[in-house]
Amino acid sequence: MQARVVIIDDRPTNLRIYAQFVKMMGTGFETHCFSNPVHALDFLETERADLLIVDYRMPEMSGAEFIRKVRLMPAGGDIPAIIITAHQDRECRIAALDAGATDFLQSPVSQPEFKERSLKLLEQRARKREIAQRATDLGRHAHAVKTGTPGDEAAKSMLEQIIDTIPIMINALDKDGKCLFLNAYQAAMFNRQPNQLVGRDMYSLCPRKFGERERRRDAIVLESGEPLPHYEERLSNDGVELIFHCNKNPLLNREGETMGVLTTAVDITARKFAEEHRTHLALHDMLTGLPNRALLQERLGQAIDEAEDKPGCAALLLLDLDRFKIINDTRGHQTGDILLREVAERLNAIIQPEEIAARIGGDEFALVLRGMTGPDEISRRCAGLLRDINRPYEINGVEQVVGASIGIALIPGDGDDADELLRLADLAMYDAKGRGRNGYCFFSPELNQVAQANARTEIELREAIAAGQFELEFQPVVEIADRNPVGMEALIRWNHPTRGRLLPKDFLPVASDSGLMDLIGNWVIEAACRQIVHLRDRGLFVPRIAINISPRQFLTQDVVHEILSRIERFGVDPAYLCIEITEEVLLERNGEIISALKALRKAGINISIDDFGTGYSSLQYLRDLPATRLKIDRAFVMRITESSADRAIISTIAHLAHALQMKVVAEGVETQEQFDLLRAAGCDEIQGWLTGKPMASSDIERMLAGSTNHLQSRP
Repeated sequence: MQARVVIIDDRPTNLRIYAQFVKMMGTGFETHCFSNPVHALDFLETERADLLIVDYRMPEMSGAEFIRKVRLMPAGGDIPAIIITAHQDRECRIAALDAGATDFLQSPVSQPEFKERSLKLLEQRARKREIAQRATDLGRHAHAVKTGTPGDEAAKSMLEQIIDTIPIMINALDKDGKCLFLNAYQAAMFNRQPNQLVGRDMYSLCPRKFGERERRRDAIVLESGEPLPHYEERLSNDGVELIFHCNKNPLLNREGETMGVLTTAVDITARKFAEEHRTHLALHDMLTGLPNRALLQERLGQAIDEAEDKPGCAALLLLDLDRFKIINDTRGHQTGDILLREVAERLNAIIQPEEIAARIGGDEFALVLRGMTGPDEISRRCAGLLRDINRPYEINGVEQVVGASIGIALIPGDGDDADELLRLADLAMYDAKGRGRNGYCFFSPELNQVAQANARTEIELREAIAAGQFELEFQPVVEIADRNPVGMEALIRWNHPTRGRLLPKDFLPVASDSGLMDLIGNWVIEAACRQIVHLRDRGLFVPRIAINISPRQFLTQDVVHEILSRIERFGVDPAYLCIEITEEVLLERNGEIISALKALRKAGINISIDDFGTGYSSLQYLRDLPATRLKIDRAFVMRITESSADRAIISTIAHLAHALQMKVVAEGVETQEQFDLLRAAGCDEIQGWLTGKPMASSDIERMLAGSTNHLQSRP
């Protein structure tokens, strides 16, 4: 194949890569590269191009603007144009389609895909030009034979010339399907002279199924005497598929009787591609190519209708990837995108032809399984699905592993409305996450009751923030050597108007899921600062006050600013404040969080790692953290009297913390025996019911008034 490819991209690296891709397509390809689209337009005013490769985002003009200008050129109307876009550029692709783009490639472009798309468009263009040229040659040859004056077009009527050479197939058949007339353009499709086909049975010359369709359509026109307008046909010519818009009309004699059928067919391949691509954009996810939420709901509706009429059942699976966020944040969004595409490929390989896999946002996918015999078969499918997703992914030479949590809603058992089924499957998916992740759960009515209760709690929480229904209680932390208070943990309570006094476990999970944690967390910071000021103004010993900061607060707000601004506003010594975090916080954007913690520690605020020993952090994180205290989780404390292993773990944690210049706090201490063993293990401080239950502010004041630390001013 001989072809000239013009490449336009403002980045020199891309120009070199795309030019190399063209070279790898084979011999006979000529490339012209331009970093400035204006220069490329000047070139195209006088030079031929067989294919355009155009980057969408360029400083001088967009790819859509460039294509629009090319289409206005005399020879630019039919040059195929591939636009290079990023995966999220849905609107850009629509703009490029409107301007006349032919196809798209997603950046970064792969060489196999570049070759496949380019060769397909070049072959299609070459075939169309060949047919058009053959039609022109056939028309001239037929006229030369007729007149005996080769090349003398003046003797041929203008109408005959137009009919023979316009890129429209025209034929007239009699009642038996024999050709009465066809123009040179249609004859060129058969690679014959028009006069060689006159009198032939046209149905037998066509592919069998196409010929049968044409015979049925012609019979309708002949029988009714009415036109058959506006239908489409796909024709393959030498392996190149072309799409035509067709019309049939009755062919009448002088008496007005139907003597045959006149058929016209216009090539709409380029327009049809644009329409199909626009539809695809509206119904598919651009990153993975999977159906999107809109198409999912359409197919879900079909599954609901089918389940009512056929035996068995269908199922909606909502699938959320486990650990994806960690990979996306630590390895970068490009790695995350590659991972999502590979997951999509595995899902596509698993589903049956009548089923659908869709991406409905972020790392969330949905599948509709059809023709299931019951929950057992669905369970087997889910188990297989998890096995496939769990297989390692090789991305840029690094192996990545993810899991998935799957929620299942049965059709029609759990509902017959698409939106409701999505909601129920979502509840089941969160139940699967709550049970340890990388598993699946069926929806149950109990989950729906919990969801409804959580929705009510969210509304009431918003009212509680505005109405000031929260208050803090404080649980003492005492020195293990003399049991004197050295600190206290601030614990939020909600004085609910109808449900009474609620503990954090009753409402903080809802606050976290609904986005209210930031507001509540800021209230706790401010309330703790007010308590410090209150104790200081009363002349009492001020122990450090520990407040819990959730992982969500680190991810959704500037925690450093929120804390330091309140310390400054209330005039609080930072040493009186301690931030408690769990190991879980290190799983999310750990680099940013460690930087935030270092900023707080630099300001003088204490940092405590809560529930230590049950999370996922590594010793490397522990080494890098600017922590001042480790709080041993109560699970170890509860077993210390029965388990030598737990005693050894606590002793080891204590030695490790002391080596890193941290103090060790044991929480959940309830008995004197636990206290004695913890002291022997090397713990520095104790928190628990043995030394003090959570107290109201007034009770804390009375306790501190009698403390031997009364005159101390620093924790």
